[in-house]
Amino acid sequence: MGLSPHRPRPLVSLGGSAGDTSDIRADFEAAGSAAAASASSAASASSAPDAARATNWLVREGSLREVPTYYPLEKSSRFVQGSTTEEIAAQISECCRIMSVQGNFDHGTATAHLITSESVEIQVTLWHGTAPQHPDCVVVEAQRRRGDAVCFHKYCRHLLDAASGTFDPATFRRCEEREAVLYQKSEELLSRGAKGGAAGKGEAAAAPKVAGADHESALLALEIAASLLKKDRMDARQLGMESLCLLTDPTRSGIETALIASRVVLTGSPRDDDDVDGGEGFDGDDWGIREAILSLVQFGRLGEDGGIGQDFDSDSDEEGGAGSGNPDEKRHNDRLHNLALAVLANSLDVLEQHSRRLAGSESPSSVADAFLSDSREMMDRDLLSTLLAKLGNASHKPHDACLSAQCLRSLCEASKEARRRARELKAKQIVQTALDVGRRTHVKLETKTERLITTLTKAEGDEAQQQG
Repeated sequence: MGLSPHRPRPLVSLGGSAGDTSDIRADFEAAGSAAAASASSAASASSAPDAARATNWLVREGSLREVPTYYPLEKSSRFVQGSTTEEIAAQISECCRIMSVQGNFDHGTATAHLITSESVEIQVTLWHGTAPQHPDCVVVEAQRRRGDAVCFHKYCRHLLDAASGTFDPATFRRCEEREAVLYQKSEELLSRGAKGGAAGKGEAAAAPKVAGADHESALLALEIAASLLKKDRMDARQLGMESLCLLTDPTRSGIETALIASRVVLTGSPRDDDDVDGGEGFDGDDWGIREAILSLVQFGRLGEDGGIGQDFDSDSDEEGGAGSGNPDEKRHNDRLHNLALAVLANSLDVLEQHSRRLAGSESPSSVADAFLSDSREMMDRDLLSTLLAKLGNASHKPHDACLSAQCLRSLCEASKEARRRARELKAKQIVQTALDVGRRTHVKLETKTERLITTLTKAEGDEAQQQG
């Protein structure tokens, strides 16, 4: 049975005037913070068992706050009996690790602020149920604070199942693998449909027209995305970046569209040397898509006209400093930065999987080398250093680190210069640190960093054989 989206309604404060509509949740949170802090300090003084130390969320038995009177619980709540508080918290923490959900856990107040890779924010709170409404149980409440409601419910079901002890990691992994297979089949069907779209009478004559129409549609979509990035509104820029994420993903837009979009991101032009008349009237250099992607990846923000945003301290973005004075602007820039990393990862993956078609007469190595060189000239900053810095910050932003690892692996697979530069920057030590974070908190980060270490180790072995 699906969970219907529900948000708590503002309540009139019992001690305030009739016009006071502040959320009663904040009052209860403030009232219980002192007691929770003292309980947390007392709990930390005692030694925890080894099994409890392994979890990322350690909540002591007896430290939970009671569900306050007149507190409107979310419909996305579950009442758990027969399990201890430590077990419930540990099961939720492990579920977050398996689903690759970033978690900021507060052991004292028994709350967890979760952020998914889709930027859906979820607040999970453990309450001590009391009679008569919630006798002898632990109440697990999940609130959607920000993001897509459908995506929230997908994660919420797994989290509540984990709290009840019915979440099966093996079943979840099989569903993930099944989705990956379906995405691959959809890519094949889209590619097959593009080739066979002119079947029937006059197939030979109609095929170029169909291909030309698809090509022009892709160019128009890229032009629209570029125009959105140049607007000064937050929603328009985010929509433009989300459009680029779809356009560079072969499973969503088809391989032909993904090839054109990835070519624009990596080379700045929708045409290659093999194009005879494709892209007439469209100049990717004027769109500024590549500059926008690099600006967001390197500096974490866009300029006023959607161009390079270097009008701030270049070191401030390491701590999320771009627009940090305004929380809304910082959150917006962080979202755009994550989307830009996803666009770059998609484009480099297309280069790796379909190198001959994307690079044209050039080799994948020359395309990757040219991209790294151009990014250094335009941004006055080394792209590999930036990506490794994101990996080094994996404990705070694991989703960005995961995408950075994917970008680094694709670049190192394609470019000998990238592998040489990675050795100079001692990439393996940084990646190993990120791998340790992934093993504790983020399965996808663990997988991506393991693949990156394999690529770096293989490159070192190949060069050692050549020198020998």
